[in-house]
Amino acid sequence: MVDTVPDTMLAALCAAPGAPLEISRIDVPKPGRGEIMVKMESCGVCFSDLHLRDGDENLPDALYPLVLGHEGIGRVVRHGAGCADAPDIGQRVGLPWLYDTCLDCKPCLTGAETFCASQNARGIQRHGAFAQYAILDSHFACVIPDEIDPIAGAPLLCAGLTAWSALKKTRIAPGLRVLIIGAGGLGQYAILIAKAYGAHVIVVDSEASKLDEAVRLKADEVYLAGPQVGKAIQQAGGADVTVNFAPSAAVWQTIETAVNPMSDVVAVALVHQPVDLSMMWLIDGGHRVFGSSVGSRQELREFLAFSARNPLDTDVETIAFRDVNTALDRLKAGRVTGRLCIDFADADQL
Repeated sequence: MVDTVPDTMLAALCAAPGAPLEISRIDVPKPGRGEIMVKMESCGVCFSDLHLRDGDENLPDALYPLVLGHEGIGRVVRHGAGCADAPDIGQRVGLPWLYDTCLDCKPCLTGAETFCASQNARGIQRHGAFAQYAILDSHFACVIPDEIDPIAGAPLLCAGLTAWSALKKTRIAPGLRVLIIGAGGLGQYAILIAKAYGAHVIVVDSEASKLDEAVRLKADEVYLAGPQVGKAIQQAGGADVTVNFAPSAAVWQTIETAVNPMSDVVAVALVHQPVDLSMMWLIDGGHRVFGSSVGSRQELREFLAFSARNPLDTDVETIAFRDVNTALDRLKAGRVTGRLCIDFADADQL
């Protein structure tokens, strides 16, 4: 591949917390030691990007202006120094949430690097992939299998990986009853992954259209969210594994009522409000309640290999680069059924 990298590029910049994204021309970043430069082909648009744009994460002002985006796919165009083992020029790679970690703490050394206290995230401490070019730490580079389309595959790097990692932490097995709360983008991946495990899948959502999508994805039971839904699930057989993708503390009542003894409950959605967790409920039921955040490099490699063999039929809508801020507004308004993904093919025409 001939190196024809320009001096400047277009990027969707968030100038300050709460500011809309604006397409701006900025300098192309240069790869430092151990880094590679990637020309972007696609990037998924995630709810985390919405939280960051709207200032919900209370980031220091010094991090702005900031390029968001952490579900990127593109091709390697340059290597920095010290990249002997990095993917070759021209190879397609993924740019996920996790930019780098310390590589030496207990979480990093035990396969739980997403809990490294010194981690840097793409689109927060490091510029993200809502741009024509982006930088990737070579230690965290993951080659994208040829079988995976860059548009359909981009949301796998966060939404899909997050669902994969959350379910992998549970005791999921064939025949177990898995309750998925929230049938948006992440929940849809969880449905397909749980079905691949041979589980009986139950889905709860507050929107009928998302339940229709869950039925299309072969969910076994679907319920419209409400105060009695937990009791209805319990009467139908209960839940052995529950994964919450709904960003609301109100779901706790449903979970507490729906689960069977010795259940696994995984918190994934960003819920800042406390819930009324009873110690006696934990003790009497023998439940395991824990959180899960994105996924490790090894989990990403495993999940991409799984996805290459088992294409995941989720709804991924292609959007133009210029429409990324509008896409975030649609997410905020709840006007998205599945996932949104930027196609950079026409970015030069802006």
